[in-house]
Amino acid sequence: MIVEALASREEAMPLKDIASLVGLGKASTLRLLRTLQGLGYIHRDEHESYYCERVWPTMKQQMRLTALRQSAMPILGKLNAELGETVALAFLFDDVIRVVEVIESTHHIRMSNYRGGILQPYASSLGKSITAFQSPEMAQRLLYTYGIFALTPNTLTDFRAIQDDLALVRERGYAWDREETVLGGICCGAPVQMPGGEVFAAISMSMPKARFTKQIEEVLPQMMKDYAAEAAKGLKKALG
Repeated sequence: MIVEALASREEAMPLKDIASLVGLGKASTLRLLRTLQGLGYIHRDEHESYYCERVWPTMKQQMRLTALRQSAMPILGKLNAELGETVALAFLFDDVIRVVEVIESTHHIRMSNYRGGILQPYASSLGKSITAFQSPEMAQRLLYTYGIFALTPNTLTDFRAIQDDLALVRERGYAWDREETVLGGICCGAPVQMPGGEVFAAISMSMPKARFTKQIEEVLPQMMKDYAAEAAKGLKKALG
């Protein structure tokens, strides 16, 4: 409760307000605050008030994220074994999309990803796969929160062109990143789509352009869609 409260506020909170919020005495609340501060979850400013800098999932998001990891990790392992390339799992938080799990390529030369990284909603295949299935208002919020700028010469920065690209992702059920985030890197992602069409997660496979053959280009989209569908099935079961 403390971390969620602090993460949802723009200003720091004094001890007395936090104690009132959680329904504890100041001494007990202070012990909790010191523990959280020691673990790096919260910070204290010069006025002896507390704040949280990191994006912290709500209880609903935390339940979904836990279920997603449990259901998707075995599938990511199978996907990684298919071609030995880097695979990743992304999750939609309030207004950012983050990488939450990665299995790196077995090749010495690879396209890497890292946990906790914020993804471009208009350039990365994971970001596109999630953004494309949000409401117009939410998609715009994701775009404006991250900002739109060129990462490579292939990055789309025109708002209309981005909208057209996201519409294409919705139509075919997968997304490409053809050197749009990193030169020399190719990535294909697919949404983990729940019954009713809700999307708050996606999976992807990334590889160097040098290993991206015509044969891989032909089979990879359907492979990603199939594994994403399997992840969605497991997620539905995990969430009950």
